[in-house]
Amino acid sequence: MADPARGAADRVRADGLASRQRILEAAASLSGDRRITMVEIAAAAGVGRSTLYRHFPTREALDRALEGAGPAAPPDAALGRVATLPFRSPGGLGRDRPLALEVTRVLDEVPPHLVPDQLVAEARRAGAVAVALYVVDIDGSHLLRLAGSEDFPDRLEAPPALGPEIVPEGLPAFYARLQDELPGCVAEPLWLRGRVLGLLVCVGMPVESLADIATQGAAALELANDYTDFIEAARRRKPTSAAAEIQQNLFPPRIARIAGAQLAGVLLPTYEVGGDWFDFVENRDGAWLAIADAAETGPTAAGLGAAALGALRAARRKGDDLEEALATMHDTVRALGNPDFHVTALVARWRAATATLSWVNCGHPPACLVDVDGNLAQLEGAEHLPLGTGDAERGFEAASRHLHSGERLILLTDGILERHTEGGGRFGLDGLRRALERAETATAASTALAIQQAVTDCWTEPLEDDATVVVLAVA
Repeated sequence: MADPARGAADRVRADGLASRQRILEAAASLSGDRRITMVEIAAAAGVGRSTLYRHFPTREALDRALEGAGPAAPPDAALGRVATLPFRSPGGLGRDRPLALEVTRVLDEVPPHLVPDQLVAEARRAGAVAVALYVVDIDGSHLLRLAGSEDFPDRLEAPPALGPEIVPEGLPAFYARLQDELPGCVAEPLWLRGRVLGLLVCVGMPVESLADIATQGAAALELANDYTDFIEAARRRKPTSAAAEIQQNLFPPRIARIAGAQLAGVLLPTYEVGGDWFDFVENRDGAWLAIADAAETGPTAAGLGAAALGALRAARRKGDDLEEALATMHDTVRALGNPDFHVTALVARWRAATATLSWVNCGHPPACLVDVDGNLAQLEGAEHLPLGTGDAERGFEAASRHLHSGERLILLTDGILERHTEGGGRFGLDGLRRALERAETATAASTALAIQQAVTDCWTEPLEDDATVVVLAVA
């Protein structure tokens, strides 16, 4: 007679081995970039942080396990998965076997609007299970089925998302909720430079890992998106205005890894679009980050914001420093010829080598700094008039300070601080402090997500003004 206790122990051991294997597969697929965090690896593996650290207490322990993994293992009946490629040290980008799907071949041979269907077909062939591809609505409120069988739901509610990108730290909890709606399903995230652009959702465990298809599929979708409206149209549950389309096209990726830090940004738009925008980019002279709020509403605000952002990007690309970039933005706003036009902005530059942040504030709410103990304070520095106001010839003085490991910089617009709350007050710095306490981790994406949720939840009424936040978390 079978021993029930032994059977239970075997199941526990199999579950533990399966979790360990998923962690190794996820880490291998994200290898070669030391900026990938343990939290991101846990999210990619679909396990909680406690499970990850139970198997691998430190990053060094995980690296040692990857280095000793050897060639890709054959299928294991107990695990039902195929191991992915061994760990690659930086500089070793070659592969031991062909890819299941190659992004360059997809783009060369498949019409852009059919790329989602092709990804699902390839995943179904490799995994021998039913598959659907989901992307996030532009407001981050739903996952929407882009391709795959109509047996799958059209939409899945409340993903952990900043705009159209999923926050990796929220995936384990989302997977648990997903089991209530689709019991026994397995989800494979579409990773691209630390961002999750969508999910391949399978009914049952695929016979082969879909990690490669998901990774190549993420790049294929990102590139195909430049050649078709199909993907962007699918991300819109409701029709958007011309002003909203202008505003959406100003944004960079919502989540980014840069030297020495992580970045995340999100905008919560009002019905009557305001002039908020944010931007970040990493260049040889450091990482630039900016947040701004243009006067007026609707198409006028969107156009004014686009002009100011275009001036900033032009200045960066010709090698201007912070002060010169602000002067170019000021000249551009004035050149539009409307005395009522102005833009508040905070433009900053982060240099990882010296751990130094420099910034110029032009009539914008001050930046906030969260120390390693969670204490919040506003940064002090020279404040200038909004861009487009004052004298034609203006000088700008940059402030600077060192940032330390574990600190978080928060840039925000007045739509965050002035948001009404249910009790009749304002969100303000106290609301920001409460939001920080809700953040699951101290990463940039988790912090931005917590602030977004707090601003949305503090009052049942719609936002009166665009609410925008950018977070830089120092590694």
